[in-house]
Amino acid sequence: MSTFQKILGALLRPRVKQLARGRTIEDLAQRLEASRKQVEENVFAAADTAANREAINHLLGIERWGQSRLRVALGSPFERDSYRGYRLPDDTSLADLQAGFRATRDATIALARELQGADVDPGRTVPHNDLGDLTVVEWLAYLDGHAARERFRIRRK
Repeated sequence: MSTFQKILGALLRPRVKQLARGRTIEDLAQRLEASRKQVEENVFAAADTAANREAINHLLGIERWGQSRLRVALGSPFERDSYRGYRLPDDTSLADLQAGFRATRDATIALARELQGADVDPGRTVPHNDLGDLTVVEWLAYLDGHAARERFRIRRK
């Protein structure tokens, strides 16, 4: 783990824990659904620039990667991989990235509801590469918080 990753983990981990404290999986499914509107306002108003395409691809890559980690709580095997493999190809158009974000957020919300329906222990932990072990509710809070932070990198038309 690089020094940057250690610093990132040390700074972000307490914030993620705070965002998840006292929350249920269903609370966070609802939060992801509600916050989608704010994130999509930025995503769908984005100017077609390389920086915006990168920001949107980063956002959806992290969310897809997080989904793979959350599926571990449903019985999928754990694989220590990086988010890069979950991004769309670097030459993906802005329109396809926008649609990709919408589909990805839909899938995250559906996965949260699946976790709830399967009566998954919200305290079950799954490792994050930089933040260490996160509970299911912390993972959901992390994904919501990540999108909320990253949307500000996207510049409007």
